Amino acid sequence: MTLELRRRAIYTGLRPFLTDDELRHALVLWEREFSNKPKFALNVFIARCCDTEDLKEKRAEMLRAVIHAMDLPAEQLLPEPSELLLQDEGIKAEPGHELDHVTTVFVALLTAMLKKHDYSTQGGIRNFLVENLQKLRLEARNEQRLRAWLSGQSSQLTVNLGIEVLQKLVNLTYVAMCQYVGPVKADQQLAQALKEVEGEARAHKVNLSDFL
Repeated sequence: MTLELRRRAIYTGLRPFLTDDELRHALVLWEREFSNKPKFALNVFIARCCDTEDLKEKRAEMLRAVIHAMDLPAEQLLPEPSELLLQDEGIKAEPGHELDHVTTVFVALLTAMLKKHDYSTQGGIRNFLVENLQKLRLEARNEQRLRAWLSGQSSQLTVNLGIEVLQKLVNLTYVAMCQYVGPVKADQQLAQALKEVEGEARAHKVNLSDFL
């Protein structure tokens, strides 16, 4: 299952048991600490979610519900919990958030790189980036905002990031591209993307080589 489908399965299984706040906490916890772990780790995840006596009594039932949801076809899962995840995270609350010049050019570059691929491949690359966010060692709020943008939960990036983090994101994107199309074509696509954003980089006085 893709990251999106697994998140929807977690959401589907836990929705009958948890409040919105509890669900939000559970989904963030799962994505940060358990999304890359094998299925048997769900037992530990559910235990972490059951922090009240009432929930502890429902722990076995919750685990069965999540495991069952993991085996459901996509059309039987609840839709992405986008609005739920964005609540109280400061993501939607900052429509006027202004990115700095470096992050603005990064967004243009990453968008240009992704557009070299079909929708399905773009989704795979985005999932690869989300699954590797822990390597960036970001603050929790910044990681959540970046995750929301990469996963499509937010249409805009609402956090400025340092050049070292942006370099790692471009490198991870290139690694994912190599997995899909091979290094030769990935090199060509990266060169094309860099050329496409040259004008914007000059306008913002940003050196594109800083991202490489």
